[in-house]
Amino acid sequence: MTRSIALTALATSLLLAACSREPAGDGNGQDASVTAVDANKTPPRDWNAVDACGGVDKAAMAAVVGQQVTETRLGNVHESDGTTSATSECTYVLADGGTAILMLRWSPIADNNEGSINAARSALEQTLKGFGGKLETVDSLGKAAFWAGMTKSLNVFIAEDKFAIITMPPSANAKDQAVALARKLGA
Repeated sequence: MTRSIALTALATSLLLAACSREPAGDGNGQDASVTAVDANKTPPRDWNAVDACGGVDKAAMAAVVGQQVTETRLGNVHESDGTTSATSECTYVLADGGTAILMLRWSPIADNNEGSINAARSALEQTLKGFGGKLETVDSLGKAAFWAGMTKSLNVFIAEDKFAIITMPPSANAKDQAVALARKLGA
C-alpha cells in the first residue's frame, strides 16, 4: 500500500506543479505569476531533467544510502518542446534489493510560484491524511520542501523552474539522506 501512496503523491505533485498557477493577474487578464513561454528555452546544463540517473549517478547515490547501487533504470522520460516540462525518473536498485527513486522536472515557464507550491503541498497533505500520514515542512532547502515520512519522500522546489521528488528506502535516516541528495541537486 505504501507504494500506491507514493505513486498517488507523485502523480498529484507532478500534476499540480505542472499545471497550477497562482492567479495574480496584471489587470489585462494575464497571469503575472508565470513567466511567458519562450519556445526556444532549453533546460539549464546543470539540470538535465530527462536524465534523472545522470542528475545523481550510481556512486553518489551509493555514498548517500551506504550501500552499492547494482542497477539504474531510467523511465517516464518527457522531453520539453519549449512549452511543456521536461521530466524523468531514475530507479536505483540497491544491493539489498531495496530501491531509491529520483524524479526530476524542469519547467520552461518558471512556475515554482507560491500558488503552485501551496497547491502541491495541499494535495499531498490530503492524500497522506487519507492514509494516516502527515507532511512536514523542511526549512532552508530550495525554494520550498516538504517531507512525507510515510512514503519516505522529499518534494523540493528549486529556484523558479526545477522540482525533484526523492524517495528513499525505509530507514531511520531516510529524511537526512533525501536532504543530502537535494543539496547535491542544488537545493
